Amino acid sequence: MNEAAIFDLDGTLVDSPAAITEITGTILGEMGAECTPEEIRATVGKPLDQNLARLMRLPPGHPDIDTATALYRERFGAYVRKHAAALLYPGVAEGLGKLRANGVLTAVATSKTLDGARKTVRLTGIAESFDVLVGHDLVAEGKPAPDMAVHAAELLGVEPQRCTVVGDTAGDIRMGRQAGMRTIAVTYGVGGRDELASAGAGACVDSFAEVVASVLVTA
Repeated sequence: MNEAAIFDLDGTLVDSPAAITEITGTILGEMGAECTPEEIRATVGKPLDQNLARLMRLPPGHPDIDTATALYRERFGAYVRKHAAALLYPGVAEGLGKLRANGVLTAVATSKTLDGARKTVRLTGIAESFDVLVGHDLVAEGKPAPDMAVHAAELLGVEPQRCTVVGDTAGDIRMGRQAGMRTIAVTYGVGGRDELASAGAGACVDSFAEVVASVLVTA
């Protein structure tokens, strides 16, 4: 039977949290909603529209949220196009190739929309490294609910107990645990080791090479 690895995107594969924080902060400032970098960074890994509503202290569906969302997507897209493959964390491209060479199926489960996920993996040069992409717009509930991980496993045709979720936030880990999957937390993204361990991570690792080694132990 196949094994599968289901990856978060921002903060796990792509070194984007700093850019997300800076771009979001600039847009919020332009629109008169001042937030600290710490407040913004804490929202990384959650759906953009929900984050903006919370940070701007506006109800969902407010026109200003639509404006901020459009500005963010334009500017973040430009940032990714400019920096491209340099955004990948060390060892990601090689590590994904090693997993696939060993028969591990691979997926992304991200709080980005499916379109946003497609653009990011294409621009960073890793689109061919995944069998499946799942955005939060494809499921009823986003992280930490299990929906995205379960949907990815269904698309891959792999039983949940043969899947490993890899992520950098407590939401990623809780998603994987609720889906009945193994979990690996990376400490180089948004979440700290103590927070990730408290969320129930099966392992906490400091590099993508360690992720690969941990997945292959069970493959």
